[in-house]
Amino acid sequence: MLYLKLRERSQFKDAVPSFDWPQLSESEISDLTDAQGIRDAAKAVNLCLNNRFHEAESLLGRWADVSMYHSLGYATLMFLQAVMTFEEEAILRAKKFVKRAMRISDDRKKKFGFLESIAHTLKGKGLEDYNQEELHSELCFADCLLIRALLTFIQDENLISLIRGGLKVRKCYQSYKGCFSLLKSGRSAQATSDIEFKAGVHFGIGSFNLMISTLPSRVLKLLEFIGFSGNKKLGEEELLLGAATDSLRGPMCSLVFLGYNLLVVHLLGTGECDVSNSNRILDKCLEEYPNGAIFLFFGGRIRYIQGNVDEAIDWYSRSISAQAQWIQLHHICYWELMWCNCLKGNWLKAAELAQTLFDSSRWSKSTYLYQRAAFLAMLQPFGSDLDEPILELMRDVPKYKQRIAGKSIPIEKFAVYKSTMCLTQGKRLTLPGLEMVYIWNGFLTLAKSPRLLDLVLVELDKALKYCQTHDCVLLNDLCLIQLLRGVSLRDLGQLDEAEQCLTQVFSKYKELKHDSYLAPYARMELGLLYIKREELEGAKSHLNAARTQYSNFLLESRLHFRVHSAFLQIGEKES
Repeated sequence: MLYLKLRERSQFKDAVPSFDWPQLSESEISDLTDAQGIRDAAKAVNLCLNNRFHEAESLLGRWADVSMYHSLGYATLMFLQAVMTFEEEAILRAKKFVKRAMRISDDRKKKFGFLESIAHTLKGKGLEDYNQEELHSELCFADCLLIRALLTFIQDENLISLIRGGLKVRKCYQSYKGCFSLLKSGRSAQATSDIEFKAGVHFGIGSFNLMISTLPSRVLKLLEFIGFSGNKKLGEEELLLGAATDSLRGPMCSLVFLGYNLLVVHLLGTGECDVSNSNRILDKCLEEYPNGAIFLFFGGRIRYIQGNVDEAIDWYSRSISAQAQWIQLHHICYWELMWCNCLKGNWLKAAELAQTLFDSSRWSKSTYLYQRAAFLAMLQPFGSDLDEPILELMRDVPKYKQRIAGKSIPIEKFAVYKSTMCLTQGKRLTLPGLEMVYIWNGFLTLAKSPRLLDLVLVELDKALKYCQTHDCVLLNDLCLIQLLRGVSLRDLGQLDEAEQCLTQVFSKYKELKHDSYLAPYARMELGLLYIKREELEGAKSHLNAARTQYSNFLLESRLHFRVHSAFLQIGEKES
């Protein structure tokens, strides 16, 4: 396969290239204008979307110490690399350059005396009195704060971190609100005639609203208490308006819209994404950047979530072959290809891709190693002891566990826990590959492909039959099988049988000594089943139970994201 051959083409280094930029003269600095900064930043975006990433970094990096837009553009490139890797080193590097961009933008902002500052705090910013430079500095500063908050969100899944990120962005929220009000009121000719300012407001208001609307209810309650609110519909509308503009931030609006609908909603939510507008935006972007690796990746992603797994494999492979500068983007494609092969039951290929990621990516070697072991375990007869090479992988999983800022990555905790269980409960695990597919929301894709889901259900029925005829099976193994069967049967339309499976799981909560996460997840899945039946009050009851009656279980934050997404789904149906 193409994506396996390409593995040999590079050394999989994640290092950022070191540029030796020439020293700027005083005259070059004094002659630089914001208009030139915007033009260079737009050119860098164009280079980036045409896979010329190093040229984009070089163009922006030379001026990034002195120019507001060059510095913001460079910080954005570092942010994109951090998003592609989720590695602590990349996140810290991005934060460093965001702080620099914030400092430069802050130096350009309109300054007030003490009494004026109090008045503006009480009444809100009167941005109609700002000149064009001051308006853009407000916008750039808000963009920096937004990027900084997003970096906090991706650093780990802990809800306290999400709250901390939300608190950091208060100034950003106020700045965007002020700019948004200014545009809506038409009070400033400077703002309403500036297409770049308009696009910047669309980008900021859209991104901010989507980010806040995605957060679980316990985080939202705190943020709303201090004046935040998030409106998903408004966020998407603003990004669509921004994506339609011929501006610096137009492509960024497209990327955020695609990233939210094709990644965030599917990974953290219940899969209710705007496929129609995503397709329209993606087609437009591919017309302009037909070989752009980022948009080819999104081409694979949209096919994946629609259940067209073979087509997705082709698009991910095309993204890999399109460029060799940002190897981080290859890693994302390898990750996606791994799950595509899992859904097809190609466990050996999935294990090979997990090994590729272990060798090449620094994000979470414990997770990659456990996934390789879990996929290989799927090739053995159900109920048998695992072969020694797989057990050796399980023994190595805890060795690679990381602590970032004193905390463990939640999915690594899960991997270490499961590998330890394997070694202490008879050298076996029950369907660990399918369990990982479920954890990463792969059953949302299986639901769009009845042929593949039928194959999974055959495996689950075989496993259930084994459990019913062997006394040695543990309760947590049986509950995992019934959870996965319940989800599969629901997605195939067999709702009554699915409800029986899911009810059996959460009714055993007090008896579950291991894998206690299964009970709240089964309750959440039952809530989604009731949504499918249009029994919304019953859905609310089960979803509320899932998020309030259980605590201190593995992957708790993920459940809260999905429950919140389900409540948004109910709200849309009720309205």
